[in-house]
Amino acid sequence: MTVATRGVTQALVDYALTLEYESIPPAVIERAKSLFLDFLGVAFGGHRVAESTSPIVAGVRDLVCGARGATTVVGEPDLYPPHYGALLNATKAHSMDFDDTHREAIMHPGAPIFATLLALAEEEGSSGKDFLAAAVAGYDVANKLGKAHGASVHHRGFHPTATTGIFACTAAGARILKLPRDQAINALGLNNSQSAGSQQFLANGAWNKRLHVGLAAHNAILSLFMARRGFLGSAEPIEGAFGYFALYTNEPRDPAAALVGLGEDFEVMNTATKPYPCCRYSHGVIDAVTDLVRDNRLSSGDILRIEVQLGETAYLIVGDSPEAKRKPSNVVEAQFSVYFAAAATVISTFRWDSYETMQATDVRALMERTTVEVASDLDGMASRTAIVTHDGRRLEREVLLPKGEPENPMSQAEAEAKFIEWTEPVLGPRKTQDLARQVAGLERLGTMAELTRSLRLQAPSTGRR
Repeated sequence: MTVATRGVTQALVDYALTLEYESIPPAVIERAKSLFLDFLGVAFGGHRVAESTSPIVAGVRDLVCGARGATTVVGEPDLYPPHYGALLNATKAHSMDFDDTHREAIMHPGAPIFATLLALAEEEGSSGKDFLAAAVAGYDVANKLGKAHGASVHHRGFHPTATTGIFACTAAGARILKLPRDQAINALGLNNSQSAGSQQFLANGAWNKRLHVGLAAHNAILSLFMARRGFLGSAEPIEGAFGYFALYTNEPRDPAAALVGLGEDFEVMNTATKPYPCCRYSHGVIDAVTDLVRDNRLSSGDILRIEVQLGETAYLIVGDSPEAKRKPSNVVEAQFSVYFAAAATVISTFRWDSYETMQATDVRALMERTTVEVASDLDGMASRTAIVTHDGRRLEREVLLPKGEPENPMSQAEAEAKFIEWTEPVLGPRKTQDLARQVAGLERLGTMAELTRSLRLQAPSTGRR
């Protein structure tokens, strides 16, 4: 599919509105379904275990104030207006930091995009094919933009899953709503005033990052509904003189680079799924420590120190500053500490339960004996890890592509096990299997409501929201 290089915003909108399901290769459709299954699993996980879930659900219920809606939220009995449903689903899906990632775009595309589309598709009665085509387009918009700006958005202190992601949510959502081109462009123009998400959450392990993703989905729907009623948004919100790239990147970047490969190189194929619930920049270290401990039958008492090398962006997020990163006091701080990731992995396989070991004496001692530095020849997700033992051995492992990257993927069995682990405790075995079958046959669903009914714990209560 050829996209003319006129305005970048217009070109991305045209692509999202006109991408035909029939033109998408079967492998791309299958990958989109796999990523959707992953999204649902981690959303159920966030529903179950994230300490931020109960407050945000309660807060949204306060705001709903009796308003009626038709949008399902995973694990909840009631239906919500679409913007609130999207807010809750996206926040839940991002709360464990277990959702999919794109290493070149440096963002989590699935949580905001799928939450937006799930809400709108249920509201509009969209088919499974409509949903899948919109998702493929949304991943392309998000990750092409992300690849064009690279790490520069992070270096300005922003969180591109939210700040870039909202444009993708809106473009893909416009397709579900079947908006005319001018209304869709207006909606992205409104995103110019909504794109937000600061990395200041790292200062105290706050829950802002989880909410960033929910707000991206919520605000995308807000902009779409306003534009559908004729509200005028700014022109050239991405490429303009005061547009997204001009204000959110810290070096000259060409937004037109986002059009390279559009409709040919589908970004769902370049998206990774996570085997561990923590920042992706720690995953290579977890892989390395797992292998070194297993292969050499090490225990924490055998280890004199752990030495880690990361690229600059990774170090800024999970390695700096050592004094704070070695002493995480809550889950978010631990999720963004490679010191904790390495130490906890020595003790046991890294899982959500690993966060219960934050205050354990052996984990604390290992964090103090872990050093992290920047290596100029490393970038992206690459890392080097060395374990030095008390008996003088130096055991090293370099990981260029951690488990879950497209070139080093999780197996189908591993992906299914991840989904089952987090979904089955909420829905039970039979409903979990039924949901997995629905996702596998998503293109055959006449309406997404056939699937969303399976996400609720029970029938909606009397007095629908």
